Amino acid sequence: MGNANARARVKPSDFHYIAQHTAFLTKDIVEEYYTTIMEQHPDGKMEGQQFKKIFRMAFPERPEAKVDKLINELQDKEKNIEVASLLMLIYLFSDGSQDSKLAQIFNLFDEDGNGDISVAELLNLMAYFIKIGEGKAHKVDMATVMAEMYNMGDSDHNEKLERNEFIRGMKNHEVTKKILDINTIDTLLSVL
Repeated sequence: MGNANARARVKPSDFHYIAQHTAFLTKDIVEEYYTTIMEQHPDGKMEGQQFKKIFRMAFPERPEAKVDKLINELQDKEKNIEVASLLMLIYLFSDGSQDSKLAQIFNLFDEDGNGDISVAELLNLMAYFIKIGEGKAHKVDMATVMAEMYNMGDSDHNEKLERNEFIRGMKNHEVTKKILDINTIDTLLSVL
């Protein structure tokens, strides 16, 4: 996920949600950290230590050793972590309802902001989502999961996955439903 796409998709309501459902104190603090990351990392990737600092601000009660292990699992070969992975984890670990978490994830990946997720946007989302829930070396056929989830959600068969349809599909598919139940580091580390 490039810097321009990520910046365009993150909205003030995202900062408000994060401030309301994590240990971040205000939406202004969240926005300041996000702006700094995006300026420093135009490729949409961050170093593990930056990830750790922000993750610990959002969830200070998480044990440091487990956060370090999580970072190890999420880092690519260059020891970087996608900013989208950080945001997805913040949403999954937040204390919001499952529907509100999914609405935030929907907004993050609705690249053009048109109120529905295209197949290309869904593919991008699933790549992050399944990597977080199944690990880097997962054996899940992303195309199959994506097609099944899409069909479960698209109840009006208009070939557009709107927010409510996205939420329904994600909550009803076996693979994505399992990932949605991940809301602690222990649970996440047990599947990675």
